[in-house]
Amino acid sequence: MKKIPAIFTALLVLCAALYATGQRPERIIYKGTEYALFTDPLESFFSDDNPRPVKLFGNACTASRRGYIATWKIENGKLYFVKVVAGDCSADPVEIDMSSAFNKSLPVEATWYSGTLRIPRGRLLKYINAGYASVYEEEILLAIERGLLVREEIKRNRKPE
Repeated sequence: MKKIPAIFTALLVLCAALYATGQRPERIIYKGTEYALFTDPLESFFSDDNPRPVKLFGNACTASRRGYIATWKIENGKLYFVKVVAGDCSADPVEIDMSSAFNKSLPVEATWYSGTLRIPRGRLLKYINAGYASVYEEEILLAIERGLLVREEIKRNRKPE
């Protein structure tokens, strides 16, 4: 009976470690430059009615719990989903054809997404091995509403104590 709490605790620690690991960022093309993206807009596309394709999660690892890296772009004030590569933890990542999920060829306007896209820029000031928590000199914060860019903000950071 004493083994159950110990096993439960060990599982909790393992799960916490998985989500505390720094993540490989997605990619975004903004104003002609490709950046890392510290946001996962494709995740909000998936739901109970629209489940994640199994092939996207097949090669997940602690540094990429999503199991894929998506590429995005902002063009004419709109957010577009460009492509997705699955198995980025493997030696042989593969681009996945997601056009059937959208019933059209990519790139596709990301009208399902509303939120803030976080783009780190400049020098790394502090590495934090937890999701996208690392601190860079600047962050470009893009407010998106139903796929439309509504605001851009540049946040300047100082080195944490």
